[in-house]
Amino acid sequence: MKFKRENAKALYSYFEQQQQEGNKWFAYDFDEVIEGQWDAKCFKDMMSAGEWAHEFSSGFDIVETGLISDALSHLRKMGGHIKTIEGESTDNKLNIKLMNAQNFEFLGSNLKYLGFGEKLNGNLEKNLKEQKAEFQMKVEIPHFNNKMDYTLHFKKSDSSEMYFFNRYDAKLHNGKPEDDKSQSFYLNKGSGVTAKEAFNLMEGRSVLKDLVNKDGQKYSAWVKLDFENKDEKGNAKLKQFSEQYGYNLEKTLSGFPIKELHDTEQKKNLLNSLEKGNAQQVTMSKDGKEAKYFIEAVPQFKNINVYDQKMHPVRRQNVQENYTAKTESVSEAQKPAKKQDQKADSENESSKPKQTRKRKLTV
Repeated sequence: MKFKRENAKALYSYFEQQQQEGNKWFAYDFDEVIEGQWDAKCFKDMMSAGEWAHEFSSGFDIVETGLISDALSHLRKMGGHIKTIEGESTDNKLNIKLMNAQNFEFLGSNLKYLGFGEKLNGNLEKNLKEQKAEFQMKVEIPHFNNKMDYTLHFKKSDSSEMYFFNRYDAKLHNGKPEDDKSQSFYLNKGSGVTAKEAFNLMEGRSVLKDLVNKDGQKYSAWVKLDFENKDEKGNAKLKQFSEQYGYNLEKTLSGFPIKELHDTEQKKNLLNSLEKGNAQQVTMSKDGKEAKYFIEAVPQFKNINVYDQKMHPVRRQNVQENYTAKTESVSEAQKPAKKQDQKADSENESSKPKQTRKRKLTV
């Protein structure tokens, strides 16, 4: 970090005030001299400073982060009115230790949110202490008869001491090597497709995600991997089905005799599970008896897929016909009573021919 000597006192006062207000970190343009407070943006913690620097760095401008205590130390030397603090190298070691601890907490929360749990924390802490430019960690997660291999990629920021978890590679093994599938998933500030969602996508199911368009506007859309079309890196391209596409999962489910839809909490959990791409077990009526099925959302065809307990496909019509037949039988049972009433009315009104003719005209 470089400061303009003529403004050392003013800058010292500024950083001292920021420190008193609880700020400990600041971000600045690495290639520029810090002339005034407008050249330094202060933050309370390293993660906030690092994220800001990461976001505003480019190929032309590198935004670096630093400790306010280090800035004050430099400015003291430049002003000459305060002696250099002894043991500064010890302070630097403590600062690195503090950064590692905060970065570890930040990345640990990323891993937990994305479904990788806490079993990688020991390996993560070890790699952070080694201060390499980048590192990878591997983990295997079983899913029923299949398994997923994940390779997690961590890279040190070009503009700060922080590491970011920006990508992971996933490989699905389903017992047949020729049918194995691979895909890379990119993350934004630790959020994106979770480990379980990646499994569901690679199994061919769809997931509802919150996305951002080129103008920075947020929107929700169902996404599905298109294994027939791949990009230059060999990754399957994403198909998207936004709200404008017209798929209404809740309305689609209402056409099936699903028991869980009649309980508010169970219905909420069912919708949430299907939106994550899961094949979810439900209870449906068949031939007057309850039976267990698995269902999955199919936004591309505005429907759902139905499977038996062994995950064998079941024709939707078989389940819907039973449900439709039952619904129609209820309405049909009411019709004779209505005709009986009309007949009784007609007999009661037999002495009034004009009214009878009017009734016949309206039928």
